[in-house]
Amino acid sequence: MGASIAYIKTKNLEKNYSLLLDKYAENKKIIAIVKANAYGHGAIEISNFLKNKNISYLGVANLDEALELKKNRSNSKILIMGSITNEEILKAIELKIEFTIYDFSQIKFLDKIRNIKINFHIKIDTGMNRLGLTKNEIAEAANIFSNNKNFVMKGIYTHFAEADRKKSAFTKKQISIFKDCVRYFKKSITTIEFIHASNSSGIINYEDDFFNTIRPGLFIYGLSNEKNLKPVMSLMTKVIKIRELNRGDSVSYGRTFIAKRKMKIAVVPLGYADGLPRSLSNKGYLFCKGSKCKIVGRVCMDLTMIDVTNIKNIRIGSNITIFDDKNQTATDIAKMIQTIPYDIVCGISKRVTRLHI
Repeated sequence: MGASIAYIKTKNLEKNYSLLLDKYAENKKIIAIVKANAYGHGAIEISNFLKNKNISYLGVANLDEALELKKNRSNSKILIMGSITNEEILKAIELKIEFTIYDFSQIKFLDKIRNIKINFHIKIDTGMNRLGLTKNEIAEAANIFSNNKNFVMKGIYTHFAEADRKKSAFTKKQISIFKDCVRYFKKSITTIEFIHASNSSGIINYEDDFFNTIRPGLFIYGLSNEKNLKPVMSLMTKVIKIRELNRGDSVSYGRTFIAKRKMKIAVVPLGYADGLPRSLSNKGYLFCKGSKCKIVGRVCMDLTMIDVTNIKNIRIGSNITIFDDKNQTATDIAKMIQTIPYDIVCGISKRVTRLHI
């Protein structure tokens, strides 16, 4: 096992899931989002945790992610929510993996298939302008579905553009458009079981009894805007070298850091190839023994240097915390470099060992 480890705290995962059930999921079905390797937390391990949690689906982005879960004998139903080719659609049908129809060309392709039940969800674009049928395509789609008994429309959903804003007129408009589309489909389609729109921010800010299903992702991993959540991932590494600098010495590529005094720095084996953003160069902090240690010089591909001048008894092998649930969170780092916490945890590469504890 290498020096850099992402610890996945099952205790925090359990607390977050319990909070979801107790506060937000009454009378709701759950599609637990485990795409992008469960946002960097380990899709197989997180799926194993969820298998006894009475979820309706595991949500993934593509067929490859679905096949990974299948290969590891996941018994949970899987919903592909992103890109899928026609060839992959046929494979998904064969393996009884449900998928999302998001373009009218897919409906035309599937309408030619005979004597096979096609279980799917349909996505409606209500303002994201990414995937999904438009409101103007609803009538023709409903007509095709109702005239071809092979189509089994299990669910219908949309995606909010700014659910993190508590009072968004745009989100309310999206909800209104989506409700109109659902009502139209329900006139002729009787198989719809799952109506969903809310991601983690939507769950917190836009609870609506019209939706019978929620899609928690960041919420489960403790990175959503709910004060009682606990971050599930902690990223740690160790000191591998200590150096003494004199005034005028420079550090790392481009010599962007010049020592103004005598100081001590530590080298840690974690860089941007491991998921530590290069934009933290000369800006961010890591922690040693609960104290801030500023990053000095540019973050390298494999290594980063930090100021440990004021850390007592620092040595090779000393523990260094990048983020956890006490010193600084992934959300704190994201705010510092003006990005989102998804960007931080999803960016932790496979070079970093995941240890579920």
